[in-house]
Amino acid sequence: MPNLPISQLPELTAITSNAEFAVAQAGTTYRVKAGFASSGNLHGAFHSEVDQLILVADTEYAMSASTLDYAEGVTMVDNSKMTVSSGGTYNLQFSSVFNKTQGGTIEFISVWIKVNGTNVPWSNTDVSMANNNELIVAAWNFVLELNAGDYVQLFWSSTTTDMEMVAIPPQSTPTRPGTPSVIMTLTQI
Repeated sequence: MPNLPISQLPELTAITSNAEFAVAQAGTTYRVKAGFASSGNLHGAFHSEVDQLILVADTEYAMSASTLDYAEGVTMVDNSKMTVSSGGTYNLQFSSVFNKTQGGTIEFISVWIKVNGTNVPWSNTDVSMANNNELIVAAWNFVLELNAGDYVQLFWSSTTTDMEMVAIPPQSTPTRPGTPSVIMTLTQI
């Protein structure tokens, strides 16, 4: 293609996800798909339809979310590792439904983040429950700087084996959808 002034180039009125751009970085020119060319396009949304249990008190467990809702550039590996294909700033959001299966004393649940298997400093939050069959929803979001290939996991632990993350099947009167035990989303911002 000859060198043309910008005013003589054909106008592009819409960009598809298959469009490609040339991007030069550190002396190398790369071919980049449109889906990865702008911030905010990479995302992953996952959930779990099963109960998740604490088998040993004061032991960490990765939250599992094996059901894919939507994803572009974010994959779920080993049911707990949200892995990004491109570096950038990401918003991690989650919600989980906790249940205490035996009441009587106050017990605690901790929830925190790991990136590439390493605890993220100051990312833990504790919640407490005392009563039997009292559901609590924990929901937070975090902003993280990630590199291509990094993975993010949510971990939890409890001071007792009487805690669980509970999935609730669809219900009636009125008819309503099921409740996942955990929902995880990771969105590039």
